[in-house]
Amino acid sequence: MTRDQLLAAFLALLGGDAPESEFPMLAADGADTRYPVEITPCTRPVAPDEVDGQTVICGTVAVPEDHANPDSRTLELSFIVFRAHSLAPVEDPVVYLHGGPGGGSVQSVRSLSFFFDHLRGRRDVVAFDQRGVDTSAPDMNCFGTLAQNIEPIVDQLGGAELPQLEETLVRDCISELTERGFDLPRFNTTQNALDVPAVMSALGYPDYNIYGVSYGTKLALEVMRSAPVGVRSVVLDSVAPPQIALYDTLFVPHTEAIVNTFAPCESDPVCSEAYPNITQRFLDLLEDLEARPLEASGIEVSGQTLFSIFAARNDWSDPTTRGFTTYAPALVSELEDGTVGLLKQMLDGDLPPQPSPEALLAGASDLSADERVLAQVAINAMSQMEIASDTASSALEQLEADRDRDLALASLGEFLDDELEDALAGLPERADRLEFARDYLNLRFETPSAGALLDLVRTHFDEATAGRMASLIALLDQEDVERVFSLIATDNAALETVMEGEFELMLYACQEDFVDGFNSAAGFGATVAELGYGPLLTAALANLPSFYDDCSQFTPVARDDYLEPVVSDIPVLVFSGEIDTQTASSWGALAAETLSNSQSFLFPETGHGALVFSQCARDIGEAFLENPAANIHSSCVSDLRLPYLMPDGSLHTVEN
Repeated sequence: MTRDQLLAAFLALLGGDAPESEFPMLAADGADTRYPVEITPCTRPVAPDEVDGQTVICGTVAVPEDHANPDSRTLELSFIVFRAHSLAPVEDPVVYLHGGPGGGSVQSVRSLSFFFDHLRGRRDVVAFDQRGVDTSAPDMNCFGTLAQNIEPIVDQLGGAELPQLEETLVRDCISELTERGFDLPRFNTTQNALDVPAVMSALGYPDYNIYGVSYGTKLALEVMRSAPVGVRSVVLDSVAPPQIALYDTLFVPHTEAIVNTFAPCESDPVCSEAYPNITQRFLDLLEDLEARPLEASGIEVSGQTLFSIFAARNDWSDPTTRGFTTYAPALVSELEDGTVGLLKQMLDGDLPPQPSPEALLAGASDLSADERVLAQVAINAMSQMEIASDTASSALEQLEADRDRDLALASLGEFLDDELEDALAGLPERADRLEFARDYLNLRFETPSAGALLDLVRTHFDEATAGRMASLIALLDQEDVERVFSLIATDNAALETVMEGEFELMLYACQEDFVDGFNSAAGFGATVAELGYGPLLTAALANLPSFYDDCSQFTPVARDDYLEPVVSDIPVLVFSGEIDTQTASSWGALAAETLSNSQSFLFPETGHGALVFSQCARDIGEAFLENPAANIHSSCVSDLRLPYLMPDGSLHTVEN
């Protein structure tokens, strides 16, 4: 955070009357009357990184459930717009299409602000939750299903293993949503693709660029096929092409990540002599450890454990795995000998080493006394700057929360909701608490009324408690009553998480990716058997997926050409990561084969979502958006290749 950014947040929080919005088009209900816009507060915290209404704005765009029928049910898609830093921005923003399917992004204002700040030099950045996902699906929460199955859900949250529960929840949720009038087959990638230009038109952007990651790349490709008007350029990061049977090939990315880890060593004379046939040795080691696990840092290391350790490099946010490729051949060699020194260092977070400024200064032997003093002063200044920045950020975040609370009108509805929670805790029997929770959840489908609240408290509490609650209910106005009903979702968020994420995924995958056997349990098993693992690990991996049975609850809906490669001449930048274990490194090049105006890059030491792994990827992405027609200078890609640790302790640099 810079001082100017902190000061802007400070002034916004203490400025009294809200200044005029920097988003006048949105404040006026949007730019396209077909898709009405409503502005809502952004999910807190926003400060200190952003100022609500000034640097970022949030709200909803109304789109039809079926774009072929404008009079169909309306869906409210939640969005964020991050304003460009420039006072003279270009007019074509970047719209972020998140992965999944499911997962969403709109509730993560702070994370998105961090991820896409480098793209805001000259452009606005837009993000929205896709239909049926997170904040774009408040009316699709299956509260009836939760109420009906509340006892086993509570048991599972308490640690009980109930393998059939998920299938039951999926079946009941499908029935509940269908009975409530949702046209579930309309929740698909084609309708999603038509939502993109609708949202952008509503926000006042006739021309725009797309950045899609993971499932967002499949969605971006479908926009290029179904709704390309206005699309200036597309960045596909960690590509999931529609022609790939993603669920049959779940472990193909893992295999390619393993091969890519060792391939530079295999092709280098020095490294291959030190570690001959290292890829096959790793695969054999997985099998040996599956049969005879080792112990490291108090953990039993089986073949599946080692497999998971290699896959963990896919996550950019785990600092303990950064640079791990350097040590991979040496680790295999050590584990073959039955020793665990390197593995223990990695599990303990000591590998690779992350030297601090203090450690570097302590090891510097060629500094004069004056240079050492200056270096120490610089270290002290950096420490003070970091402390001061963290302190200011924390204070502004708390100030934002306090101001939000103080400026909000006192709500008797929230007070009653707190009282209901206390009264529930006072019920002595578990069965009584579950029965209350069931009826409380079912209020979600009733018209908000004081009478319904009175029935609830009189049914479940003793005369004294019910009387006290009735006195409170008598003081509520209609707005307070509606607030109590709206809190049902918030109060039961823990219950909802048991099924929400998986259901959002299945809503898309099971309806459009399981058509005519395109993905199947048999296909998955056959693919795993072909990947080169030994029989023990093959059997273990083949038993992992469970959603194939759950998918049988849905009815697949075929769509013309949906599973075919996308053909387009729109400028496209394709990013793939060598150690990506979610989308295979080869799939980006496959997608690019039918994209005549594309440039592809494969980044070493990069997992899922290349943009966040390196400054190289960020700079290439930014250069492309500035001029999609230009050939990108990409020498920085080769700089990401890591050396390998040799048996004598030296580091050996390999050619790309």
